[in-house]
This record gives sequence, C-alpha cells and structure tokens, in this order.
Amino acid sequence: MNEARDSPARRKQFLVICTVMAGMFAHSVLTAGAFNSIDIKEGIFPGGTFVYKFTQRDYSASGSLIERISDDLFLRKKDHGDLLYSLFLDDGVKMPGRSSRFACGILVDKTGADMKKALLDKNKEIRELQEENVDDDPSALSLWKLLNYEEVSLPSVDAAVVQFPYTGGITSILLLQYRIIPALRKYAKEKGEADNVPVVISTCYPKEDMCTHYAPLVQGKDFLLGLPDSETYFASIPQEPQFDIKGTWNGMKKMFPPLRWLD
Repeated sequence: MNEARDSPARRKQFLVICTVMAGMFAHSVLTAGAFNSIDIKEGIFPGGTFVYKFTQRDYSASGSLIERISDDLFLRKKDHGDLLYSLFLDDGVKMPGRSSRFACGILVDKTGADMKKALLDKNKEIRELQEENVDDDPSALSLWKLLNYEEVSLPSVDAAVVQFPYTGGITSILLLQYRIIPALRKYAKEKGEADNVPVVISTCYPKEDMCTHYAPLVQGKDFLLGLPDSETYFASIPQEPQFDIKGTWNGMKKMFPPLRWLD
C-alpha cells in the first residue's frame, strides 16, 4: 500500500532532507566567502599574451570553459593560478540571458611559447569539428570544443585588485557575478583614468581556494578584444527578462527531487 504524500513519516523524511540540504547550502555559502568584505587594493596586472576562447554565455559557464582549456594543455589543478585567466567584459547582473561576454585562456610571456603554439595548433582540429557540427544551439560543453583559439596582447597596467575565497562551485560564481565584478567595475570607473572602460580579469588557485581579480585602472579599452564597450553592447541587444522564477524553480526541482513535494 502506497504511503500518502502528506503522512507523518513522509513529512519527517522531507524535513530531514531539507535540513541536510540547508546545512550543505550554508556551508557552501560560508566557505565561498558570502559574508566576506570585498577589500579592494591597487596593484599591477602582469600583462602578456592572452590565448583564449571567446563566447557569450552566463558567467556561471566560465568554470567549465577554463576546464576545457586546462584539459587541452593537460594541466593539473595546482598549475592553474597565474596561468589560466577569465576575462569578463560586461556587468553580468545587467546583461540578459546568454548575452554576457567573456573569454578564458592562458596568459603567458615568451617562456610560454610552447603552450601558446599547442593551443593555436588545435584550430585545425577545431575547424574540422565545426564542419561536422549540425547543432545550431549546442550545450556549453559541446560549444567549447567548437570555439577557435585566438590571441591578443594585454598590457601590464595599474589595476584594482581583490583576493577572494574560491570553492569552484556555483556559489563562488554567483558571488563573482553579483558582488565582485560590480564592485571592481565601479571602482575602476571611479578611480581609473578619465573615460576608463571597466573590465575584470581573474585567475584562480584551486589548491589554495583563492582567486585574484583585477580591474585595469588605465587602458581598459585594450582588454575589450576589439569589441564594443559594455554600455554600447548592451544598447544593441534585445532585452530579455533577467530572472525566470518558474524556470529556476523547475530547475531546482530537477536537482533536488524532494522539492517537488512543495508543489
């Protein structure tokens, strides 16, 4: 005989599951630095040759793109810091849907010539994959394989700098998108040279559970990869709802089936 959904035993089971989930969520929030202050200092962005893949997606996808590039170079986690960087061109809070622009890649000097060549040489293989692709809207993981590697020289400049905890999970990405990037963009716009274009570029150290985030105070335009600044770009794209409550709730129910009992 099937037990009723609202029986005392089912309610108790649901309460236990919710308590465990709440504890896990609270732990992830605390370790990701949700209540840490954002202490902005001024320092130097190192500059170098940036070999990257560029895309337009929600910033939450940047972590998997970093992993794709790491896999292409057979890197270990401990090698990521000061080598793998993510460049965020826009205010991820303001941009709708998949419109946020970012690039992930390696930042190297002359000593990194072999890694630079290894990535750029993959473009031949990538072009073959592009010709075979028949999906007009591939998933992020499928898309990463189809993006060409490009290169650009990024200058060493004065920058606003923040070091912040990093867990590699969704909580860290949300804090980056909703707290760190807006704070650094605001600082770079207010404290940088006149008409400075704010962008944020980050490198993370998984073994140390820490990231360093930079916002150039000068020559911000040199970090735009030849693209329009964020305000010009934002004005050119169709405006969409930024937060789909129903879609988010349905997604949460897929991740945590017990939530279906609340419907």
